[in-house]
Amino acid sequence: MAQSVVYADLRFAKVVGSRSMASQALEAALGMDEAESPYENMQSAPAGQDGDGAQPSPGRWSWRLCFPVGLLATCLLLLVATVALGACYWQVTRSLQDASREHAAEQGRLSQEVSTREQSLERTELELAWARAELQRAWREGNSSQLELGSLNAELRRTMGVLGKMEKEMQEVQRELNNSESTVAILRSCTAIDCCPSGWLLYRGKCLFISSEKKTWEDSRDECEKKYSQLLVTKSWSRWTVPTFLKNADIPYWIGLQKGSFPWYDYGWLEEEDPDSDGVSDAWFWVDGSLYERPWQSKSNGSCAIISRGTIKPAQCVGPDDLHLWICEKAAGPSSPFM
Repeated sequence: MAQSVVYADLRFAKVVGSRSMASQALEAALGMDEAESPYENMQSAPAGQDGDGAQPSPGRWSWRLCFPVGLLATCLLLLVATVALGACYWQVTRSLQDASREHAAEQGRLSQEVSTREQSLERTELELAWARAELQRAWREGNSSQLELGSLNAELRRTMGVLGKMEKEMQEVQRELNNSESTVAILRSCTAIDCCPSGWLLYRGKCLFISSEKKTWEDSRDECEKKYSQLLVTKSWSRWTVPTFLKNADIPYWIGLQKGSFPWYDYGWLEEEDPDSDGVSDAWFWVDGSLYERPWQSKSNGSCAIISRGTIKPAQCVGPDDLHLWICEKAAGPSSPFM
């Protein structure tokens, strides 16, 4: 033991006046200044002294005590740092766990909200599809309604046309009814005495005479005048009131209708007006002086009229060979002169 101490002293004695880098680092680590350094009290041994007569320095033992103390302090510092780091790690870990739980809760809430939004979006899409289907159905119904409305309008126009035609026919029937009533009134007045002469036919308030021999139109008119009558005038008859014997018979009869010329300023609106005829117009007139309301074309063949199968037709009457049967008429009643 004494030899090792002497050997250590000899080693430290060799570096008197100069400190190694290791000693400086150790002093810095242990926080010792130059006054506390173990090398301060080390003096070089005087010449002539060897190791046997040297005594150990008091600073040598203080350095040996400070080194474990510094090491212990370093360990304590490391322990404190470890405890502090552990506490920080625990706090950080707890914060991370809290943040993870909050994140999981927020993620669950967001997932639930997203699921709710998706369900709401699906319901909205279903409602939109239903609304589109309803809109298409309403559009089809609207088109169908428009087609039905057009059909109903066409049917209404057709019905209005038929109704107008029926009204006209009803008015005509009403006129015929009025004529029939007047005829019935005349016939009632003729119940006590005869209304028509012998050989005459009573029809619709008129006494008709049907000839049995053929004559020209002029001679037929003269014969009717001799009987205090005139050739038949059918302007008050319609297609329903023509006598049956005239409808079914294929025999032509002269009637009181003839084409004549009259001044244009009296009848200038007639269809037969000829502007190149020096103010004279050709028209068809009844023997009572009234105008025939349905004249034929100006180039019709004939200047007199006959009735055959209930239809009035033009016929030639200028020659002696233009012969036909004829019909006279006069009003029925007790005041009529008889033959």
